[in-house]
Amino acid sequence: MSGQVLAGWWRRVGATIVDNLILLIPTELVVHLAGNALHFVVGDVAAILLEGIYLYVLLTKPAAQTLGNRAVRTRVRSALDAGPIAPEQVLRRYGFVAFYSVFVVAGGAAVTLVGLCALVDSLAPLWSPTNQTLHDRFAKTIVVMQ
Repeated sequence: MSGQVLAGWWRRVGATIVDNLILLIPTELVVHLAGNALHFVVGDVAAILLEGIYLYVLLTKPAAQTLGNRAVRTRVRSALDAGPIAPEQVLRRYGFVAFYSVFVVAGGAAVTLVGLCALVDSLAPLWSPTNQTLHDRFAKTIVVMQ
């Protein structure tokens, strides 16, 4: 990893909280514009799409940082060489999360399974020697200190 220090779990949680707060306002605006009839479905789909666009635009830049990453002084790197991540890695990384997030929109029993997947994915850095989530492993990425 060329001497880079892996980001700890709490820093990763902090970055996620900041990013989610940033995405809250545009998502709520879309939900409000959609009206009450499709409120929840449109809101969920909007949240998934907005987050995907947000992550793709920011993580494909050389710094590979979302605003949350900047706030907690971390960045996403390739686990293969600790260099910048490729656009394909960004798509794989978020695609993993988006795949199980889509089931929340479907509702029903799938929500429990999704919740379990999200919990395991979020907690995985606690037992991973490289502090990786499942979506990091899938995309071959790591999160390091800036």
